[in-house]
Amino acid sequence: MATTPMSPRMPQVREPASAEDLLPALRTVVTRTPERTFQEGLALKPGERVLMVTDSTINPLLTEAFGEAIRDAGGHVDVINLEGYPLMDDPLELVDGPNTTNWYPDWLWEGAKRADVLLCLAFFKFPHTPNLPFWRGTRAPDFKARAVQWELPPDMLLSPSLTYPLEVWDAIDDKTWELLGRARRIEISDQDGTKLTFDLTAEDWAAPTGRGEEEGPAGARPYTPGHIFVPFPSNRRLEGEVTIRSLTFGGPVDPTRLTVEGRKVTQVRGSGAFADRLRQSFEAYKGQTFPGLPGPGTDWISTFALCTNPKFRRSPSFEIARGSARVHSWCLGHRRSGFLHASVGAALVGGNHKVIRHFDMMFPTLVADGRPVIEAGHLVALDDPEVRNVAERHGDADDLLREDWVPDPATAM
Repeated sequence: MATTPMSPRMPQVREPASAEDLLPALRTVVTRTPERTFQEGLALKPGERVLMVTDSTINPLLTEAFGEAIRDAGGHVDVINLEGYPLMDDPLELVDGPNTTNWYPDWLWEGAKRADVLLCLAFFKFPHTPNLPFWRGTRAPDFKARAVQWELPPDMLLSPSLTYPLEVWDAIDDKTWELLGRARRIEISDQDGTKLTFDLTAEDWAAPTGRGEEEGPAGARPYTPGHIFVPFPSNRRLEGEVTIRSLTFGGPVDPTRLTVEGRKVTQVRGSGAFADRLRQSFEAYKGQTFPGLPGPGTDWISTFALCTNPKFRRSPSFEIARGSARVHSWCLGHRRSGFLHASVGAALVGGNHKVIRHFDMMFPTLVADGRPVIEAGHLVALDDPEVRNVAERHGDADDLLREDWVPDPATAM
C-alpha cells in the first residue's frame, strides 16, 4: 500500500482573455440539466428569466459571458452586482462570515421571486446558510426560482473537469462504492498524524448520519455520485486524531490537531488562529444543543465524504482573489479524487448564522475492511482495469484517469 504522497504538480492553467473564451463552456452549462453533484447546469429553457447575482470580487468576464450564453439559449437575464467582500482574504473570516450567512439584501430576495433561475455567483454555501427562501424546510411558497450555486473561477471553465465523461465518472464511483460501501471497519490515516477508526453496521449504512443537508441529488444509486458520504457509527465510537491544514471554503490554516473521542472533539492542539477560534467557539456553545448533532456543543465531527473526479484542482488566482472569488479559487480542490472532505460542527447559533468548519484531508489513506480505497491521496478506483476499459472508450485512458493536480503539502496549493 502506498504511503508516500504523489509529487506536487499543477497543470498549465490558461486564463481567459475575453468573454468569448468562456462561451463554449457556458453554453453547455446554461442548457445542461445536472445529472450528479458537481456537474454545473442551469437547465435553461427558452423564454425563462435568470437573475444573476454577482459581486465586486467576481471577474466581470464571467458575468458578461454568462449573460451572452443565456441570451443565446433564448433566455433573459437581469444582473445584480453587490459590493460583496472585496477586502476579505482571511480563511476564518470567510468561513465564519459570508460563507454561512444570508448576506444578500432583503430586496434582492423579493426580486428573485420573479425569476425562473437564480444564479448565485456571489458566494454563500447553500446547505449551510440559514433562512434561504428556496432551501429544504425554509422554502417560501411564492419562491419558484431554481437556485444555482456557482463555485467555479473562470479558468476552471477551460479545464477538462467541466466536460469529464459521465460514463467514466460513474465507473469510478461504482468501483469506489464497491470497495467502500457497507464496510464494517473504516481506518483513516495521513502523513500529518491523522489516525481515525470506527466500526459501522448495516443499519448505519442504510440510514446514514452526517449527510442531511449536504445530501446531493436523489438517484437510483445507494450513494451521492461524485461526493460519496461515509456514515457515522450510531454508537458514536469514532476515535483518534485528525490534523487540519486546509479549510474547504476558506484557504490554508496553520496545522491544527484534534483529538476525537466518541465523535466529539475533546482536545484542540495548535497555536494558530484556527485552533484558537475552535477553542473559543467550543467553549461558547458547550451547553447548547443543536438539531442534527448527537449532543450539546458544536465540537462534533459532522461530515465525512470523498470525491472522485481526477480533473478538479485549485486555481492559481487564489493568491490575488478576495471574497467570493477567493472561495471559488480554493474550494474546488476538495472535489478532486482522493480528497476526504469533513467538517466540525453544524450548529445554527443565531437567526442568520451557522457554525460549521469544513476541512480537507489532502493525502489520506482510507482502508475499508482491510482493503484500500484511497492511498496517500490517490483514489484506488482510478487504477482498476474495469474503470480503465470504460475510459478507453472515451479517449486516452492514461490522461482521463490521471490526477491533473497534486497539492504541495507545505502550502495546500
